[in-house]
Amino acid sequence: MRKLLCSTVALLFVTGGLLAAEIKGKIKSVDADKSTITVTVGDKDETFTVAQDAKISVGTVKDVKDLKPGANVTLTTETKGGKEVVTAIKGGGAKNK
Repeated sequence: MRKLLCSTVALLFVTGGLLAAEIKGKIKSVDADKSTITVTVGDKDETFTVAQDAKISVGTVKDVKDLKPGANVTLTTETKGGKEVVTAIKGGGAKNK
């Protein structure tokens, strides 16, 4: 029974990681007070909540408040509490024309 329980818990952790998604776009705006980022993906603007422990690596920027509009980024998101939350922001997303 213990093996079954451990296997089930391990499976839940693995499938939780599979729910992550990558979104490429250009930063339109950042609201550090609300911990949100708005990114233009194709022709559509999408706003995401940024997790407090999100890993940020856009050039030398390591903090949400220092992100600048116009930067191409790749967001990694996960579903937490029924909401899509940004867990990582990397430089070099899609190039908008």
